[in-house]
Amino acid sequence: MNPQSEVQRIEAKLNKLFAGEPRDFRPFAVFDESLDCIRVVTRDCSVTETRVNELLTILEDNYPDRPEAKYVGFTIKGARHFCLERQLKAAGPIRLAEILDEILAAFPQPFVDVCVNAVARPILEQNPQIDIVELPTAA
Repeated sequence: MNPQSEVQRIEAKLNKLFAGEPRDFRPFAVFDESLDCIRVVTRDCSVTETRVNELLTILEDNYPDRPEAKYVGFTIKGARHFCLERQLKAAGPIRLAEILDEILAAFPQPFVDVCVNAVARPILEQNPQIDIVELPTAA
């Protein structure tokens, strides 16, 4: 294939990908199977990821319009492994609040408590539609 036709093929794919009306951002919680990670994001913005411990990372808006809007999400790394370790459901729908309870039980440090109770839980309370995430059946 010549380089010009390859460029045209890529342009056609990009045009198809970005065709149509733009959609508004909606908060989401998703399980990334390849990374064994649950990602919760409530705003489409530039973020800094602040690692709390080996499991929990908080997402902070780099340019919040007000201080109380600073936190926009969190990730739970090693999510399926953690669920198995803590004897939680590791496939199918699971409530994020249940995982947060287990994080507090497994990591009783004050900083983890603050991050879970002052950041992650309020995010879920403000966005109840994202409290459940689907963990696919392990292959």
